[in-house]
Amino acid sequence: MLVIAFGYTASAQIITIQDAAFEESLINLSIDSDGIVNGEVLTSDIQNITQLVLDSSNNSAVSNIQDFTGIRYFTSLESLTINYSQLSVLDVSHNTHLKILNCRSNMLTGIDVSSNILLEELYLGNGGDVGPFNEITEIDLSNNSNIKLIEVQDMWTLDKINLKNGNNNPDMNIQVGFGIWGPTEPGQINNTVCIEVDNEQLAQSNQLPYSEWQISHLLTAINLTENCIMATPEVIQNNSVLVYPNPATDILYVENKMGNKINDIILYDVSGRIVREHYDVSAKNISVSGLKKGIYILKVIVGKEATTQKIIIK
Repeated sequence: MLVIAFGYTASAQIITIQDAAFEESLINLSIDSDGIVNGEVLTSDIQNITQLVLDSSNNSAVSNIQDFTGIRYFTSLESLTINYSQLSVLDVSHNTHLKILNCRSNMLTGIDVSSNILLEELYLGNGGDVGPFNEITEIDLSNNSNIKLIEVQDMWTLDKINLKNGNNNPDMNIQVGFGIWGPTEPGQINNTVCIEVDNEQLAQSNQLPYSEWQISHLLTAINLTENCIMATPEVIQNNSVLVYPNPATDILYVENKMGNKINDIILYDVSGRIVREHYDVSAKNISVSGLKKGIYILKVIVGKEATTQKIIIK
């Protein structure tokens, strides 16, 4: 009898994970089945995952993630969390099933969610005075008609949220503004956020659906309009005082628009401790070199008037 054995090799599909910390984070979650940091993950390990939580508080490798290449292949994701990483770019354009995106406290300078039309919740804020920090100036949600919750707290850079999406529902929850880090003044406003809406007349007269919106905006002024006209982002204006750049690395420039003499400049850390103070200031440039990176509160006194605002040192 002649017996012929036919064999075959099953070749599993793999995807490339370029960032070792990203792959290690997956291994810590028992997602990468071979358990080895080798730049490869089986497609079968990830293709049916609907929820992925990467947070450095319980997964230490997350804090070292710089490259998120490979996330595009998590095609079933409905909820993605990536917090306290070193990500400066996050591409979720291929994750079209996303309903919840939580990318708080990374190093993002922008976010594109135009392809995520099912998105309902977006978390982009920062963890108070604890870095890293997202530094996003504008969020475009004009293609996200299902959005219900936007959290962007403790983000001093934010100027604009575009919510002209043709579906301004009454169950909107918007969380902007700040925690209280250090001293504050009565009526203090740290920044202004302009929100573009479908109907400016209804919004500004507090009629439905806008009368039902929940907007938390501690130390932040909110402007609901159909067309935001933005100021130059490099210079932050606070009453008669100009302070720039913000964030600062070595030099912080402080000017009084009226030409009046600045009597005092005081810089506080988040605990309220004075870390820099300059009396009878004649120079317009103040050194911040040597200070730890993070959030500070600047008080500028001109005559009997004092203004304060948040400063980022990086």
